[in-house]
Order: sequence, then structure tokens, then C-alpha cells
Amino acid sequence: MHRSIIALGIALSAVTLSACSDKARNETEQAGNAIASDIDNASDNAANAAQRATDNANAALDRASDRLDAAANRAEQKSEEAKRATGRALENAGEALQK
Repeated sequence: MHRSIIALGIALSAVTLSACSDKARNETEQAGNAIASDIDNASDNAANAAQRATDNANAALDRASDRLDAAANRAEQKSEEAKRATGRALENAGEALQK
């Protein structure tokens, strides 16, 4: 009888150990899934941040380009005004010399 009690104890221990092993396996799998999900979320967040940074940089470049175009247009207008003023001054000087 003593041996059967020991055998029963060993059998119960084996069943308990097996149940613990299944539980540990499930918990390990859940932890692995949680880690994979965290990595996936972090990757998505990094990609989104990079996309936002790229979009912001493109918008800043567009604004800078628009300001440069406007400045070039103003410079061209000022150049045309200066040419006309120079032409008028030369005409006035020529008329003054003819008098």
C-alpha cells in the first residue's frame, strides 16, 4: 500500500507538472504575442512619425519655394521699374542737353 501511495503521488505530481507546463506554455505564448504586438505598434508609430516629419518638411519646402518665387517676382518688378526710371532719366538728360 505504501508503494501505491507513492505511485499515486508521483502520478498526481506528473499531472500537476503537465498542467503547469501547459499553463507556462500558454503564458509564454501570450507574452510573446504581447511583445510582438508592442513591436508592431512601435513600428507603426515610428512609420507614422516619419511620415508626419516628411509631410511637414515638404510643406515647409513648398512655403519656402512660394516665398522665393514671390521675392523673385518683386525683384523682377523692381528691375523693370529701375530700367524705366533710368530710361526716363536718360531722356530727360538728352532733352536738357538739346536746350
